[in-house]
Amino acid sequence: MGSKRAMLGNGLGEALGRSLFSANRVLDLFTGSAAVAWHVAEKHGKEVIACDLQQYSTVLAASVIERTEAITDFAWVDTWFRSARARIAGHRDWHALKNHQIRLGDADPAYVAEEARTFDLGDRYPISRAYGAHYFSPWQSAWIDALRTSLPMDPAYYYVGLAALIQAASRCAASPGHTAQPFKANNTAGPFLIEAWQRDLPSIVVSRLRDIAPRFAKIRGQAHCADALAIADQAKPGDLAFLDPPYSGVHYSRFYHVLETIARGRVGEVAGIGRYPPIEERPSSSFSMKTTAQKAFDELLALLALRGASVIITFPANKASNGISGDDVKELAAEHFRIEEEKVSSRFSTLGGDTKHRAARQDAHELILTLSVSH
Repeated sequence: MGSKRAMLGNGLGEALGRSLFSANRVLDLFTGSAAVAWHVAEKHGKEVIACDLQQYSTVLAASVIERTEAITDFAWVDTWFRSARARIAGHRDWHALKNHQIRLGDADPAYVAEEARTFDLGDRYPISRAYGAHYFSPWQSAWIDALRTSLPMDPAYYYVGLAALIQAASRCAASPGHTAQPFKANNTAGPFLIEAWQRDLPSIVVSRLRDIAPRFAKIRGQAHCADALAIADQAKPGDLAFLDPPYSGVHYSRFYHVLETIARGRVGEVAGIGRYPPIEERPSSSFSMKTTAQKAFDELLALLALRGASVIITFPANKASNGISGDDVKELAAEHFRIEEEKVSSRFSTLGGDTKHRAARQDAHELILTLSVSH
């Protein structure tokens, strides 16, 4: 996550600015971290319609694009945290969880990890049940559950609070840049596990709140948990569609399932080294399967062209693991649009990199294709 934030200052922002001059609305059809949706809503005063198959992405988008005023009164945050604190303070193991958290830096990682797995917070703490003592320390996961359950009912505060919680959990997760699997408590990864478990999650939530709350859209937009084709079908002349489609051959729900669980507030029985939810709880995308990715991309571009929308696409220049290359994207786009092409240097997660075979972060060339409807 985060590559589009970097690209906004390295070519993508300029490309958007040029296209937005004559655009009425922006359709951010794979909103992801919502960086582009926020940027357009805040800086360019355009109505943004954001969508993603994953609910956590739409929560991040909604926290800014569905508000037209800054939040400056933080009294609700104190109320929220008091409610969460009261919830966890009443748990029979709360003192033990706090003591375990304090001792994290003074013991062998394998020992504290084994001890962490002796805590059972019960079904009332679904995030702790699924991910505590793995992606998060028991103390961190208890706070996540308590804050998630105690969210304010006011929609404006609800989405800002939940977005801050999702971002804080992402920053605290004991995993290598995503949540495909947690660090192991061994000699190699154990120090990274402990360092992540020691992060002060409640303080990070407050820090993220302070960043999100002042942001707002100049024109109120909408965020939808939906398939890109469903929203693209609502496009009309004058719309600009921004496409940052999946480039991984593995569904993104495998990498961000922890954040998705926090967004939903519930999860079924988890399994495997990554603590994965049941397959029916993990959204799948035809854009991530080699057998369907090219066809899905072609259908989406054809629909947007039919609706008269202009398009900006970002995609790795080299061949991605879903079987599509930058050249493939250009060839598909040329069947439906006139193309203006730019290339920008970026850094993005390989979603599963390791130090033996490839780095988790790599320098890469990423295409920015600006498309206009052919006449």
